[in-house]
Amino acid sequence: MRFKPLTASFCVCTIALAAAPAAAYEPQANSVAKEKQQAEKKICRWLPVTGSNINQKVCLTAEDWKKAEALSW
Repeated sequence: MRFKPLTASFCVCTIALAAAPAAAYEPQANSVAKEKQQAEKKICRWLPVTGSNINQKVCLTAEDWKKAEALSW
């Protein structure tokens, strides 16, 4: 069965319109993810490494740094 160009373009448009509502919900999910990332912003510090002259970069959230400092004292 052969499709005419007009019929084929109609099918493509119909499929694109059917997928549009699903794509409309993505920005909301992305905005929630961005808010979560901002809330869990990483703080990086250079820490000394025993037996080395080169410090190591460690990145943790503010909550994780508080836990690490509480454990180290």
